[in-house]
Amino acid sequence: MQRSSIAVVLAAGVALSGLLAAPASAAPGDPASGWSSRQGLAHRDLDISGSGRVFTVELPRPGTRDRAYLENGVADDWSRVAVPGHSTGGVVAGPGDYAVAVTGNVSRVFDGTTWADPVTITDEIASSTLVGNVAGEAALLWNASDGEPYLSRLSPGGTWQTSRIPGLPAGASRDLVLTDTGKITVIWVEPGTETSDVRRSVLHAGSSTWSTPASLGTVDSPRPKLMIAADGQSRETLQVGNRLWRQLTVNAFPTYRFRTSGLAQLATGATGTRVVWPVKTGGRYEVRTRYIEQDWSPEAVLWSRAVPAAAACDLGIEVGAGMVPSGRSYVALGIRHEVDACGGVEIAEVLTVDRRDGLLNRVPIGHYMTGGPFQVDAAARGPVAVEYEYEHTDINNADGLWYMRFFSR
Repeated sequence: MQRSSIAVVLAAGVALSGLLAAPASAAPGDPASGWSSRQGLAHRDLDISGSGRVFTVELPRPGTRDRAYLENGVADDWSRVAVPGHSTGGVVAGPGDYAVAVTGNVSRVFDGTTWADPVTITDEIASSTLVGNVAGEAALLWNASDGEPYLSRLSPGGTWQTSRIPGLPAGASRDLVLTDTGKITVIWVEPGTETSDVRRSVLHAGSSTWSTPASLGTVDSPRPKLMIAADGQSRETLQVGNRLWRQLTVNAFPTYRFRTSGLAQLATGATGTRVVWPVKTGGRYEVRTRYIEQDWSPEAVLWSRAVPAAAACDLGIEVGAGMVPSGRSYVALGIRHEVDACGGVEIAEVLTVDRRDGLLNRVPIGHYMTGGPFQVDAAARGPVAVEYEYEHTDINNADGLWYMRFFSR
């Protein structure tokens, strides 16, 4: 893949005076409280289909649960199918009510009515990343038990086709994207003692031959976070550590554009790409952004708040971002803190942002305390979905307590 709502209470000692001024052009109905939220005991990868149906698959941490669930639904009408629990996999949705889910080494296709019989992709998959595109194609980048990496591709109505990616080392940090034109790009890093070399290889639609791995440059970290995304015109944006590369046109080689934060997140639409990242500066947390269709916008501050005074009420900030095809973006953010020490307070919001970096609306999120990264997803139809871990717990050998919230727009 690639691929909400309630009330907020602020802790004593957290300043309100530093919030940004209310937006001049508010959009109070976007986002708005939507479908009922859903709780779970494990992280759920999610994607939204062309019809607006939400698909999820549970991915429990290794050894915590022997059962997981595939779910899909609209509003409060949901169905659930139990599957063996696996910590690796995901779900991608295509046109109409089509979707593909992977758990471990098994895939299942939703044909608009029900999940088809499971299909074994290969004998064993140790870890994997699943992505898809609007046509319903899926690509799975996976490691065998010996660490060797492979790419398996599935077109609607077809079977999985697998190839080895030349030059991709076993165990290398990597990411991939499947564009709407059917091109697959894999990026990875080859680490040194203090820096890493960023590599890229491409498999075009209709081809079985990967391009010769090419170097994009180096980053100042032996273990950088990396991600790649593509807009609806198949132009790639690559974020590796604190450096960002971008394709000016679909056939151009990505070029280095600017430095940002190693915590940055990417979101893409039909013609644009947004990069969002948090910073802690001058006693405040800020969420900053830049947007591009043809030229990058100047850096803008979307959100600002004083850092909580109590150390236990400040365990860092998380952000996530999603975008609808029109370019309107949704940014989730939250300051993590200890539940007991901070009295159960919640400091988290979802921001609505237009293509000119204008803040249209802020909606509080409830129940964000010790949670981890946000997952934000939106499509041409349906809700904006936000998923995050509310609290990690070992009660009943569970994985944690996760929330999935939905906004109407």
